[in-house]
Amino acid sequence: MITTLTPSPSIDFDYGLSTLKLGGVNRALSFGLHAGGKGVNVSRVLTLMKVNNIALVPMAKVNGDFFLNAAESENLRLEILPIGSPLRFNVSLVHEGLTTKVNAESSSWTSTEAKRIAGRFKLRARRSEFGVIGGSLPAGLDPAWLAKLVSDNVNRTKVVVDCSGDVLRAAVAAKPFLIKPNQEEAENLIGSAISTMADAVSACFEMVGMGAQNVLLSLGEKGSLFWNGEDLFRANAEKINATNTVGAGDALLAGFIGSFKSGPVKALATGVAWSAAAIKSRGTGITTAPNEISLQLISQINPKEASLGQDLLHS
Repeated sequence: MITTLTPSPSIDFDYGLSTLKLGGVNRALSFGLHAGGKGVNVSRVLTLMKVNNIALVPMAKVNGDFFLNAAESENLRLEILPIGSPLRFNVSLVHEGLTTKVNAESSSWTSTEAKRIAGRFKLRARRSEFGVIGGSLPAGLDPAWLAKLVSDNVNRTKVVVDCSGDVLRAAVAAKPFLIKPNQEEAENLIGSAISTMADAVSACFEMVGMGAQNVLLSLGEKGSLFWNGEDLFRANAEKINATNTVGAGDALLAGFIGSFKSGPVKALATGVAWSAAAIKSRGTGITTAPNEISLQLISQINPKEASLGQDLLHS
């Protein structure tokens, strides 16, 4: 069982455009409405993988029908955690291989709601192999809330954190089992640029030194790295024409943890395959499984050579 928690879920509207005209009228070639948020996106892929999971979703009744109907159409298993603040609406404009996003401010929680949600995650964590916390926190919620959620559950389940900024910094100090930053998030966390693959490797080392037990670093078209403190693996990204990048990182994470029992090589390869499937899809609602999972995209790197500054970017 895998439990996901999406502190700031959303209703996502995705529009496919031929071009984007600022200040003008744009007519959509395609349209999709999806239940959104990082944890929900992870659950979506896990469901397609036929991995047993449940998505914890804090949500008010006032505009929840859109979300519930969209989730039901994808056979997502939800546990609704009632709050008073309405869901936010996000918009993605996919055009010429680019994605322009407009995200509304997240819902807010009362202190009572925050305690109840943390308690529910704790109960689910006891029965789960992984507990995934994904996305931004509600407006006004202190990052210390997430740090405590991590520290309270690290002995109950493998806590996975996929967030950014001060929230990620606070979570890492609480020693989660796994973090999955992208390049920008990793740069902000360590305070330096990642310009080469050697920089990326050093960043993984540093993030484990900061408290994370394992790091899955997403580097977009440059691939990804996995470092567990002993072994270092690199995954090359599939060479494809990007239709849309929304949810690609979430798909990478879902594929990775969904096949984690098979070892890091198979887990990375599965994550890469699902990430590629997300990139080929329109909008956040990935519906098609990858055609194949290629272990040939994965290579193990000698950490000692990498730490000497060898530039692996063009290898």
